Amino acid sequence: MRPIRIEVITYAPTFFYHCQHCELTFREIGVGEAVHRSQAREALPADLQLEYEILARWAHDLLERYGRAVRVKLVDAASIEGVWKSLRYRLRRYPAVIIEGSEKHVGLDLGPVDAALHDRLESAVREEGP
Repeated sequence: MRPIRIEVITYAPTFFYHCQHCELTFREIGVGEAVHRSQAREALPADLQLEYEILARWAHDLLERYGRAVRVKLVDAASIEGVWKSLRYRLRRYPAVIIEGSEKHVGLDLGPVDAALHDRLESAVREEGP
């Protein structure tokens, strides 16, 4: 069975990295993760940070529930790819979840997205048969 593609388009924290040598050095002395965690906390305003955390937990839960049956891709709405996808899917608000490039859900109410995924997975299993 081919995995179901899910794209989550939202504002995401931006991380800045140093050169590979510096990153390796920072990691070895134990400060690399702390620097990146600090960037993550300060990268977005509080409301967008909360939204991002909700979506991240939801995506993690999806992967735990469905494993390899789903492929989740996070796209930063402020990136070039995010602008392109916003135009392609005619998005004006975020977050947006796109299932298989055709089914669009906008907003933080993820219940309908879960129901749609469940239906798609059930029909894929039925089509595959025993």
